[in-house]
Amino acid sequence: MKKIIQLAFIIVSVSLNSQINVSSLTSSIKGSGGLSLDKQGNLYIGDFGDFLSAGDLDGLTNNVWKLDTDLNLTIFSGGFVGASGNDFDSNGALYQSDIGANAVYKIVNGVRTFVTSTGIASPVGIVFDSNDNFYVCNCGSNTIRKVTPSGVSTQFASGTGTFLCPNGITIDEDDNLYVSNFSNGNIVKITPSGTATILNTTPGGTTSGPSNGHLDYFQPTRTLFIASHGSNQIYKMSIDNPSNLQVIAGSGVRGNTDSSNALTATFSRPNGVAVTKTGDSIYINSAVPLTNIPNNPLNPQIIRLLKGVNGGVLSVESIKPPNFDLKTYPNPVEDSFTIKVQLTITEVKIYDLKGIMVKSFKEPLSSYTIKDLSSGVYLVKAIGLQGESVKKIIKE
Repeated sequence: MKKIIQLAFIIVSVSLNSQINVSSLTSSIKGSGGLSLDKQGNLYIGDFGDFLSAGDLDGLTNNVWKLDTDLNLTIFSGGFVGASGNDFDSNGALYQSDIGANAVYKIVNGVRTFVTSTGIASPVGIVFDSNDNFYVCNCGSNTIRKVTPSGVSTQFASGTGTFLCPNGITIDEDDNLYVSNFSNGNIVKITPSGTATILNTTPGGTTSGPSNGHLDYFQPTRTLFIASHGSNQIYKMSIDNPSNLQVIAGSGVRGNTDSSNALTATFSRPNGVAVTKTGDSIYINSAVPLTNIPNNPLNPQIIRLLKGVNGGVLSVESIKPPNFDLKTYPNPVEDSFTIKVQLTITEVKIYDLKGIMVKSFKEPLSSYTIKDLSSGVYLVKAIGLQGESVKKIIKE
C-alpha cells in the first residue's frame, strides 16, 4: 500500500472539462497515422493511408510529417505503404511501423532504414521501454511483439479476446505497457513479465462500436489519455483507478468543431495522441470526412490541440489563499530556479501533482536545483515567518 504524504495546504480538484479548450492547428493534410513528440516539442505525424477498408487508390507512397513548434509543416520521411504508429528511442531516433509493409523502420535525419519484419503482422503502435527494447502492436495477429536493441524479435503477449487488433501502446515509469484495441475498445495492461489484464473498455458511438485509436501516458498524474475512434471522444483514465474512465473532450457528434469548452468540441475518428512533457496540451489528429462511405475514408486530416489539461487535473488557484506573493524565475525551469519574495524564506518544499513531496530545502538558498526531477509540473511551497505560499512550476 502506497503512503500518501498529506500537504499542509489543501488541494482541491476542479472541473477538468471547463479548463480545456480545443483548437485546430493545421489545414488539411494526409496524416491519418500515429503522433509522437520529440524532446524539442516538434510533432511527428504518420500517414496510415486514405481509407480504413481499402488500400490507397492514388498509387502514391505515404509520408511521415514534421510539425515544428512554429507550426511549420514539412515532410520528414517518405516511402511508406502505411505509416501507422511511431516512437523515439533514447538516442532520439524515430521508429515507424509500416502497416502495409509488415515492417518497422528507423528514421534518422529523415533517412529511413529497415529494422525488422520478423513476426510483424500489420503493425501499428510502437513504444520503447527503459532498456531501449521496443514493443509493437500486431493488429494482424492480435499479439504484442518485443524487439531488443540488437534486433531480436519475440512474441511478448497475446490472448484471445484480450487483444483484438491492438492499435495504440504506451508505457509507464515501471515499464508496464498499456494497449488500446481497435476492434473491441479494450484498454489492456501488460506487466514486464508479459501478463495481460483488461482494465476497461471504451464505448462505441455514432462512428462504430467500441474502437480505439492510440493512447499516451502522463507520468506526474499517472493518467492515460485515449482517442476513442468509435465514439469520437477523448478519454482519460487513472492507472491507479482504471474503473474511472472519463470523457475530457468531444460531444460524441462527429465533426471538427473547435471550442473553448472541450465537451462541446467535436472530433472525427480521432486516432493519434501525443501529450506534451508538461501535460498541459495534447495533440490529436482528426479526419475531415464525416461519413463511412466509401471505404471508411480517413484522409484528409487536421491536427487538433487540447490545451489547459493540467488546469483541470490540479489548479494552483484551488489551494487556500497564500500569506504572501511568491515569484519564481525562470519558469519553465531547466536545472534550477530562484525565488524572489520580500521576506525571509526558512524552508522550500516541492511536491508533484499527486501531493507527494519530492524535494525539500531546509535553509534559504540563492537558487534551488531540480535537474534530477523528471519533466512535468510541480508545486513549490515556500515557508517563511509570515506564513507560506505556493507556486506552480514547469520542469523541462
